Amino acid sequence: MKVVAALQPGYLPWLGYFDLMKRSDLFVIEDNLKYTKQDWRNRNRIRAVNGATYLTVPVKKGASSLPINEVEIDNEQPWARRHWNLIEENYRCAPFWPGYAPVLRDLLERPWFRLIDLDLALTEFLAREFRIETPTVLLSELPVVFGEDKTESLVALIRAVNGTAFVEGASGRNFIDVTQFEAAGLGIRFQDYVCRPYPQQYEPFISHLSALDLLLNVGPEGTDLV
Repeated sequence: MKVVAALQPGYLPWLGYFDLMKRSDLFVIEDNLKYTKQDWRNRNRIRAVNGATYLTVPVKKGASSLPINEVEIDNEQPWARRHWNLIEENYRCAPFWPGYAPVLRDLLERPWFRLIDLDLALTEFLAREFRIETPTVLLSELPVVFGEDKTESLVALIRAVNGTAFVEGASGRNFIDVTQFEAAGLGIRFQDYVCRPYPQQYEPFISHLSALDLLLNVGPEGTDLV
């Protein structure tokens, strides 16, 4: 069985993103789907003393009319410096901060122009540190064009990569037609991810944060919680 998963790229993705990656034999990053505002493509949350706080990468005007891989970052705003300052302020006392601070700062302060390149670099960094070795491929590199019927598009995607089953997040139950998978002779399962508590800098525990929170507080061994 070859299990395939597919998700749009995200900025410093949450743990459920990497859990889906671990559950699959091939992970497809849907880089050429339409960009959506106020979504996880350009933002995520970290733990701060007063709760969760957002880190948002500003994008240039007109992004909502473009595919994700054509969206450009608005570098006229000092977003990288702000993100670094917030991360340092809230995690400098975390157990694994000393080891990861230099590489994280280097990643954030590189001259990024396209949002997709930033997202992919940070996702690769987190996956590598959590020892997730699932191969990834960009949807734009495959001979598949997503149409209005999402299920039909996913079936075509799985066939294009010679997959035999698909794993989807829990929300997929709201739009996926399971009977189309069955008719195509393909398996389908849903994720139903639950974030287990782990040590954080502040109480009480907050779930659904960027996976960076787990990495800085627990380290690579946090892969057991992903």
